[in-house]
Amino acid sequence: MNTEQLKKLLGPYKMTEAASEGFIRSYEKSQTGRAGVRWKSMKSPDDSKLVRYDSLKAPERTHLEAALARLGVCKLNGGLGTTMGCHGTKSAIAVREKKTFLDLTVDQVGELNKKYQADIPLLLMNSFRTHDETERLVGKYLGNPEILTFCQNQFPRLLEEGDGFLDLKKFGSDVWYPPGHGDLYSCLADQGYLDRLLADGREILFVSNVDNLGAGVDLRILHYMLREDIPFLMEVTPKTAADTKGGTLYQEKGRIKLLEVANVPPEHVAEFCGQQKFKIFNTNNIWINLARLKELLEKGPLDLDVIVNRKIVKGQPVLQLETAIGTAFNCFPEAVGLIVPRDRFFAVKRTCDLLYLWSDLFHLERGSLKKNPERISSDLPRITLHEPFDDLQEFQKRIPVAPSMVELDSLEIGGAVRFNGAVTLKGTVRLIANKKSLRIPKGTVLENEDIEQ
Repeated sequence: MNTEQLKKLLGPYKMTEAASEGFIRSYEKSQTGRAGVRWKSMKSPDDSKLVRYDSLKAPERTHLEAALARLGVCKLNGGLGTTMGCHGTKSAIAVREKKTFLDLTVDQVGELNKKYQADIPLLLMNSFRTHDETERLVGKYLGNPEILTFCQNQFPRLLEEGDGFLDLKKFGSDVWYPPGHGDLYSCLADQGYLDRLLADGREILFVSNVDNLGAGVDLRILHYMLREDIPFLMEVTPKTAADTKGGTLYQEKGRIKLLEVANVPPEHVAEFCGQQKFKIFNTNNIWINLARLKELLEKGPLDLDVIVNRKIVKGQPVLQLETAIGTAFNCFPEAVGLIVPRDRFFAVKRTCDLLYLWSDLFHLERGSLKKNPERISSDLPRITLHEPFDDLQEFQKRIPVAPSMVELDSLEIGGAVRFNGAVTLKGTVRLIANKKSLRIPKGTVLENEDIEQ
């Protein structure tokens, strides 16, 4: 399709002018394929090309209030809890002590405001799937912090074969999808929040996923952003075997750029996901200098890489054109990759991640989760949860009270297993009940147990 044909087909979908223009840009960019990916010349950045967190200076107390007056916080809040069998807004899921992701986010920013007599605003970028529920939820908070909510654009799903989109009459709301968190930049500008923040003296915006409970405001990073006039900073951390698909920074001809798995040639995906060629991955904790962002946007929309995401909707193969917030790294020649400690990244994607947080491996301190100092090992235990524990409701029924896991090395559970109360897990524990149910009495201590029945 050419641009004029595309505009004609978009007519019945009644998109805003900004959304329509954004979709057309993404479509045109998607037609260029993976041009420019020169796999052999790409490598993990030299240490000299990245900044290490421990090299950052701690700001003096007298500078903090002025620095925080220049900060805004934004959480990407467009996701649903589908990976845990939920269909509502993910940030509404209870994480710890009946507090949700959203509760903890509000607590974190609110506590920072109280401690430093600051007024940091909290922005929530919702999708059309989470906006209404989020609007209801934020009504319970008492004004600290100020909460600003906005809804990102929605794009129609393209047919994978042939020209056009899903039929509105046949597919209803399934026609639409949120086009990724790279949509943040245009939404900030088009909906007036960029100018509003700048007019209020906010120079730096810290952005992170609402389900990353490690992504609190870091005063060292804020101080570094302001002192060095950094336009764009991405937090990266060493890769583990679990971090297979996150974007990575790479070095080519002396310049650092971001590479997402969607832009990797299929024959190299396994190598990309490994730990040998690329040593770090993107946490999606992003710090943006708002004035520098505005300067770029005044020249035109950011040239973000487009991710072509293939889906099946009611039996119909479709394409979703998406962008990621981190690909703006390539738009700022002076962008910085900062290697941060692993605890800056704790994304809760599955029920096994929730189990970590429920247990005594962590404790809640003024809205922030802290590791239990009683655990000797610096690593978290390996946890594998099979059906039905991968479903949140089943998980909550079968593990009604958080177990003690301070001395746990690894845990595997599957089948008709149920804890009847608080238990203690130590060493290596494996509980599989595929033939008959297995109930663990309250107060039981399981140490290096392997039970399969």
